[in-house]
Amino acid sequence: MDDLVDRTALTHSAEQPYGDHAQVLSQVDDQSALLDVPVAICCPNCGEVVTLYERGLPSDVPYFDTACTQCDVDLRTWCAVGVDAAYLQIVEPEPLTTMVQQFWDEWLWSGITNSKGEPRTDEYTERFATKTVAFGWDWEVTCPLCRRTRTDLERDSALVGGNLDYHHWSDNPDQGVCLCRECHDIIGFDTYDTELEERAESWGFDSRHDLQVIRLALRDAAVTGRPVGTRSATALVDRYNLLHSPECVRQLLGSISTDESLRERFLDKRIVAGIEATC
Repeated sequence: MDDLVDRTALTHSAEQPYGDHAQVLSQVDDQSALLDVPVAICCPNCGEVVTLYERGLPSDVPYFDTACTQCDVDLRTWCAVGVDAAYLQIVEPEPLTTMVQQFWDEWLWSGITNSKGEPRTDEYTERFATKTVAFGWDWEVTCPLCRRTRTDLERDSALVGGNLDYHHWSDNPDQGVCLCRECHDIIGFDTYDTELEERAESWGFDSRHDLQVIRLALRDAAVTGRPVGTRSATALVDRYNLLHSPECVRQLLGSISTDESLRERFLDKRIVAGIEATC
């Protein structure tokens, strides 16, 4: 097998430790390299092969439902990994675990909706947490903004039950991001949407979402320790599933960098609430 597989060709990263040769099944699309090669479906916990598709992944893979007999855990598309069968001998459980956990984080952070476009954060945070227990993992739901886990949030009394809220950037189309209740409140200045709309207008902005994006960027900067402006606007858009374009985000952040009095309106002690304990 070592003669057949060029290890140096693999992309080594937490998200894709085996490059295009392994993917969480829910991530497979019509451009996937796994569609036309023999594919083994592996348990992300023990690495065992639970199903082998010798002619590539079938069209009904979204309905995958098979148990790993070694771990005694049911696998679905969101917690099973498809691996190019030629690479099986170099596949190890730990990277597969990391792939699935990273996928869960990204799924939560990008805003979860059902087929009707309705938020269903409780269902998915509970689903992931339940599967974590079944696998015996120490993964926990994490707020993408403050980075606090479910345990942190419950300890800090910031979020009863440890679930995430769905913050809407848009209702139609549905677009948003899952945040803990405290971060959700903080980026909204702990006030009602109607009041925030009035504030946005009085400060010369188009809508409350402009204020929320600036507030989010300031809190993100406080968490990461990087001054506002050093983090790519594109990275902010991607990480927090923003409706704003990167150029629009740059303009918003530019407005507070050139106007000190305006900047002060966005800054208060709440920006760093809960962060001191995690940094």
